[in-house]
Amino acid sequence: MDTEEALRAMARKQYAMVARRQAAENGVSWEAQRSRLRTGTWTLATPRVLRLAGAPPHPLDPHMAAVLDGGPGTVLNRRSGALVWGVAGFPPAIPQVSRRRGSSTRPPHNGELRLLRYLPDELTTVVSGIPTVTLPFLLFQLAGSERADRVERALDTVCTRSPAVHLRLHQLLPELAEHGRNGIVLMREWLDRNPPGSRPVASGLEGRFRRILEQAGEPPLDRQVDVGGHEWIGRVDFADRSLSALFEVDSLLHHSSELDMAHDADRDARLLAAGWASVDRILEEWVWYEPDRAVAVVREARRRLRRSGSRIPPSEAGSA
Repeated sequence: MDTEEALRAMARKQYAMVARRQAAENGVSWEAQRSRLRTGTWTLATPRVLRLAGAPPHPLDPHMAAVLDGGPGTVLNRRSGALVWGVAGFPPAIPQVSRRRGSSTRPPHNGELRLLRYLPDELTTVVSGIPTVTLPFLLFQLAGSERADRVERALDTVCTRSPAVHLRLHQLLPELAEHGRNGIVLMREWLDRNPPGSRPVASGLEGRFRRILEQAGEPPLDRQVDVGGHEWIGRVDFADRSLSALFEVDSLLHHSSELDMAHDADRDARLLAAGWASVDRILEEWVWYEPDRAVAVVREARRRLRRSGSRIPPSEAGSA
């Protein structure tokens, strides 16, 4: 295999890119690289990274380029790590990478570098072909750099899908706490609420709603309650059985179309006809960005129903 063929074979594994040091290590001298740039067969993704001319673009190109530009030991972390792991809610503005402290301090030309005191090999992996921190370690990093509500939403979602990640977070807590990582307080509080073997709230949205009620001093609501009169109607997100009140927390994804809203209105009417005193709907954006507004809906419903007198909830078919 000649040097050009070797260069292209390497590029096929790295989003059509090769670090210039990699090219030199494989027999393509700096002068030979400059010749390829002059002829236009290769271009520069960054001053330290060659890119095969004409290769189709990919959304992860800047992140691969940042890792190659950063040199050996560079891995994606924080928002760039969330992108390749598919953790929603943390769109990266620029590539974010890390290296172990004591290595080169030069940042990638197209990204942001954070040197870490503690970055053992077992906390790194490869995702979508790009060196990246492991998913549990990523969640600890996000806890130290992002808003608590967004981190808790990610924790609820990820750990519901993967109990193995949930267990690994518990295992990592004392290890990372010993090394003084940011975000330990947030992670310890969440892990205390979700001990090993427990099942985190299935919906990050519902979990956030439950927590803001708790923080506001409101009595807890029953979650995921099967309801109906003479026949089962469905499962509601939250219920206050003592007041016969129901609360639905509506995500933008599943409750924003005209068809969705018509279905919701029909279901609410059936619940009221079955004997429930009220059905209130709380929007996703309130839960994440206007928590006082979400709490006010529950408080007002409870106040209204207490004034009208205590109610006994209707029979609940298959109640949970």
